[in-house]
Amino acid sequence: GFHFNRRITMTQNYETNSMDCISSKLLLILLLVLTAPLRTTSRSNTATSKRDVLALSKWAKDEGILMHPNLEWKSHEGDDWGLILKRSVPRGTILLQVPRSLVLDSNAIKEKQRAADCEKVVEALGKFSLHEDNFWIVLQLYRLKCHPTAPQNKIFLPWLAAMPTTFPKFTVEEQNCLPFYAKYAAEYQDAKLEAFYQAAQALEECNVENSDQASALKWAFQAVNSRFWKQNPLGQKQVVKATSELVPIGDMMNHRDPPNVQMVPEDPNYVTFAYLGDDKESSMDKHPGTDEKTEVEKEVSGMKHNNGDSNIQEVDLEEKDLFITYGQPGNPHRFLVIFGFAPHPQYMPNVWSHLLYGESNPFAQDIDKMVIEAATGKVSEQVWDAILWELSEPPSMESFQKDRDAKRAKYKDLLADVLLSHVNRQLEEWVACAEKINVLDDDSPNKELIKQHNKFLVEAFSKVKNNLTK
Repeated sequence: GFHFNRRITMTQNYETNSMDCISSKLLLILLLVLTAPLRTTSRSNTATSKRDVLALSKWAKDEGILMHPNLEWKSHEGDDWGLILKRSVPRGTILLQVPRSLVLDSNAIKEKQRAADCEKVVEALGKFSLHEDNFWIVLQLYRLKCHPTAPQNKIFLPWLAAMPTTFPKFTVEEQNCLPFYAKYAAEYQDAKLEAFYQAAQALEECNVENSDQASALKWAFQAVNSRFWKQNPLGQKQVVKATSELVPIGDMMNHRDPPNVQMVPEDPNYVTFAYLGDDKESSMDKHPGTDEKTEVEKEVSGMKHNNGDSNIQEVDLEEKDLFITYGQPGNPHRFLVIFGFAPHPQYMPNVWSHLLYGESNPFAQDIDKMVIEAATGKVSEQVWDAILWELSEPPSMESFQKDRDAKRAKYKDLLADVLLSHVNRQLEEWVACAEKINVLDDDSPNKELIKQHNKFLVEAFSKVKNNLTK
């Protein structure tokens, strides 16, 4: 049976005292998957120097990077760049192959370090040692930045010249306008950077008192955080080890959920990207952020890849922006803080519900499925099941599934009331944030960015509220 009063009170307490009730493990889940840069709608107006992107084409050819002839650079708003297809290609077509000799691979970098130095890094990182793989890539990019003309580093000069020179940084006043999870993420990144400073200093590679060295390490930290990903091969095609890596040119692909480009385990000597195509089906209840694959993804991962002479069905397109997915596709706070962009329903169709329960709730642990549709306010089945589980306290999953549908129907109004209470509290928080944002100075560097992030959340959750109160 249901323990209505006690369980509803518990549910409300999770919202009222979220900072106390949310486990550090769940908060870390919202931050750990850090990957390539997001280019969606609104960007910080932080000033940037001109990037020499066009020279990358010659560099790629000289260094053995294989780019499909239909690939082309595209300049977005400001000094932002991405990759597009300029004409049709079949699904499964290999678009890009980058030699592993050019990839900043955390495993490969660490293997070249002395064991004693690795121990120093882990000790200096402290609680941030879970980001050790991230640190080695940052350190290597820092070395390239500080010593670009060293014989072993010259090869990377055109790639460095094409990278952003600055990244958004929130002021203290701006951080105070952020909602809880975004502020937590910003403070976490600040503390992580300090730990990376200590680790680099322990290796005597960076003197934090030297402003040039400190600035170079900070630039490397921000560049890597916004451009690297974790490579975790699945199934029987593990031709490369699980690792973290920063891949030249591949790091310029944009994010979208669902993506139209996927890394494939084609060759152990290359990082390979293949074209998925653009199916328009909804991804909410299918595979957001999971290892489940669409039929197209299964087709691409199982086929023999090609470069144009295949009998695979042509995809109807003219010019097409290319997108990969970076994981956590519904976490708007991570994209704001790590990548410096506000979300949009076109690129973030499903947004995290912000509903968290304890570790005993199996549905609530899958953050990427605990979502709502940003454009319509539709609530995922995962969210409803999480609420039902929390209220009913079943002894097992088997017991839960046995009468799930009957209880969902019987207690439909109660479940809606619990969710509506949660939605109202979230909206109250974001309305309060909006008031703080409005009093920021007009020249505050990220005011418009924060405002659009907040607007996205308010609009999405207002649609949920409207649906629940019809």
